[in-house]
Amino acid sequence: MNLYDFYPKIFEKQIPLIVMDIPSRNYLHWKKENLLNTSKENKSESIEKREKVLLNVFDALWLLIIKELREFNVDFPTIRAVKGIMYGLIQFDNDILDSISKDDFINSILKNIPEEHHDLIKPILLDGSFLSMIEGLIDKKNIILFRHIGNVLFDVLIRQVTVSLIIKKNSDFVEVEFIKNDPSNTHVNVSKLIANIVSNHTFINVPIVPLVSKLFENAAFDKYTFQFGLFDSNEKKIIDALNDDLCKEIKVTKHQSGDVTLNLTFEENLKNKHAREVRKILGLKQYEKIELVFRNDKHLIINNTRREILKK
Repeated sequence: MNLYDFYPKIFEKQIPLIVMDIPSRNYLHWKKENLLNTSKENKSESIEKREKVLLNVFDALWLLIIKELREFNVDFPTIRAVKGIMYGLIQFDNDILDSISKDDFINSILKNIPEEHHDLIKPILLDGSFLSMIEGLIDKKNIILFRHIGNVLFDVLIRQVTVSLIIKKNSDFVEVEFIKNDPSNTHVNVSKLIANIVSNHTFINVPIVPLVSKLFENAAFDKYTFQFGLFDSNEKKIIDALNDDLCKEIKVTKHQSGDVTLNLTFEENLKNKHAREVRKILGLKQYEKIELVFRNDKHLIINNTRREILKK
């Protein structure tokens, strides 16, 4: 199961800069400095064009990371080095590989590779040599799942793991480490790892979860959550009911099984001709109340509630 199985539209470019509060002049400057994940332009196309910038979720997250780093005056060469790592192919953790079966590992990779290449890939999956040829075998959409930024989003959105981007800079190179507070991973003691970094390194910490939350929980982002399919079908039913002016009451009951029952009450006012037509069809008198229960095409239940005043 990968990120696209949950959110198949997440790669589409739908997010404008305005919802991230990033001025277009900053974006253009960062683009000139090669901080963004964009293809290089030809010299003949280097003239600035005022085009509307739309981003997918991966590149939007990277822009928010840049924004955080620039607020602390991190220099461009350092950010470029971090970009190279974030958009670089992930390396496999041998401890994790040892904890899962070979079949599970192979199947998790093959599902993202065209079937015609399976026989070629299977023999080299476990020795790591397939990484050098993976970009040529996986389409443009799925390749992001094998990069660190795709893996980070998968951890946050699907596995609900908190991730921190730790940037350590030595005199001649930049090192990036991902700290994941994953209770299911028994191979990593997060507390000791953090204590070692704090005690022995000068570093910058960029927590990823607040950035993803900022992106998805921003009120201006609401319509994009629907475009990207960031609500599942059950959540969308509740949201649709809340946005329906005819829905006057929503009762939610959660059962021990985990199932949820929604009782939705809708009210619509009919007037003049429509009111007379409905009254005639149902045989209603003034202030009578009828409840219709549709069981199936052959079974309709009608409950008629009548209010009468008995005078002495």
